[in-house]
Amino acid sequence: MLILKGKFPFFNLFPLLLALLLAAGSPAQAAEAKAGAVAPDVVAAEFYGWYLEALSADQDPLSDRYDTFTRYVTRELAARLVERLQGGRLPQRDYFTQSTGYRPAWQRSVHAATMRRRAAAADVVVTLGGGETGEDHGPRQVLALSMVLENGSWKIRQVVSVDASRSSAEQPAI
Repeated sequence: MLILKGKFPFFNLFPLLLALLLAAGSPAQAAEAKAGAVAPDVVAAEFYGWYLEALSADQDPLSDRYDTFTRYVTRELAARLVERLQGGRLPQRDYFTQSTGYRPAWQRSVHAATMRRRAAAADVVVTLGGGETGEDHGPRQVLALSMVLENGSWKIRQVVSVDASRSSAEQPAI
């Protein structure tokens, strides 16, 4: 007899089944783990550390370090940026810093946080400058990144400034 005084065999297996389901995670997380992808906020912080270092060395990350650049940026965005530069349309501000100039203080303080993550897409907020605990590291720049999984790695698809004083019409278009 399967049922003896309220004992259900299924309930003995329930904790085990629940643990297995929680350990498995979502299919997207499983694919990401299998591919060895690093979290999107870690990739964003790594990119900005490298990008700002290249700018401080007076190098153009897009042309001087293209192979490294494409490890962090989607093929589509890289192609649009190259097309824009080859077309002779020089931007008024840097696409990745959303600023007209580089600020050395930004390199000392780069912070990133994943705000939302769904399957193969993530929204990440990056703060350049401003300090970790509020100490002053000069002007602060806050950026919103749209990132996607491309070939098993998180890459930047779009960058916009989070500066509330600028209207959406002033956001750069590529």
